[in-house]
Amino acid sequence: MIRFSRIPALLAGAFLAGLLAACSAAAPQPRPQPFEASPLLVDPSVNYRDPYAVCAAFAVAVHRVDTAVDRDRADVYRRAAMYLDARLAATVVDQDSARQTPQWQELVHHRAYTEVQLGPYVGDALPPDTAEQRHVGALVTVQPIGRDGWRGPLVRHTVVCGLRPSTVGWRISEYEIG
Repeated sequence: MIRFSRIPALLAGAFLAGLLAACSAAAPQPRPQPFEASPLLVDPSVNYRDPYAVCAAFAVAVHRVDTAVDRDRADVYRRAAMYLDARLAATVVDQDSARQTPQWQELVHHRAYTEVQLGPYVGDALPPDTAEQRHVGALVTVQPIGRDGWRGPLVRHTVVCGLRPSTVGWRISEYEIG
């Protein structure tokens, strides 16, 4: 006959309950690390020797949002930073881009993403190019689409980029979205 003792069983039960509680406790969240732009971070689908290609890729990236994966606008700017020079990338991501605007909240409410179409620049005359800097522009048309069937207003923006040469081709050193 096997004898069962209550004390070891109670101790084992208490140990197991403590172990389960420790495993289910919220693990400490890692602190966000400051963004460090790397001049080697590149989008392999973009020809960095073509200033228009870099500006166009940036214009689309900075307007492409998916609230299913983006916590805030800062995530969007982190993705778009691969087209910027290191100085501008650090500045842009550290900006107020994580601020939750009413427009962002509406996108979140509808679990929305944006469809972005690229078109030719139709704005004011661009500054003249030099050996050290090029200016190019693009037009983007943005359509927010909610996963609940909602469609936001169609919006058009011009994006003007000032680009400087880098070790991997052209990088955006300044930009304006209008």
